[in-house]
Amino acid sequence: MNPSLDTLLLELIAWLGFARACAHSARVQDVLLALQMDLQRMIGPSVIPQTGDFSSFVAGRTRWLEETREALECECLSRGFSELPGDTVSGAILDLLSIMTRRMSQDHQKQSQADSTVREYLERLPAMLFTLARYEEWQADPQR
Repeated sequence: MNPSLDTLLLELIAWLGFARACAHSARVQDVLLALQMDLQRMIGPSVIPQTGDFSSFVAGRTRWLEETREALECECLSRGFSELPGDTVSGAILDLLSIMTRRMSQDHQKQSQADSTVREYLERLPAMLFTLARYEEWQADPQR
């Protein structure tokens, strides 16, 4: 990995930790922890299990990210949800993080040619964070 990508991933890990500390939903906390662990493994590819190479690992985690996001969206959409941030502090933090992640990823792509599988993961991460924000807000007020 290159140093600028490592710095980006470390910053994302820290922000995800902040969001996880503020989240009310155990499911959101679990997903955020999994995202943190994914990014940590992308910094240190040597910790990837011996069962596959780095690109295969990241591709598998990207599939997990998409499948999890789709499942959360289905749950939220079946009950309806607001797309405006601010119903909860934790949801607002996740919305900010979604926007920051999109910007950080785009800035990094202009500066460097990261592994294409890492780039794909980072491109999908903002949508996951947006969905987690909606899910967190729905969990805070399921009667909505």
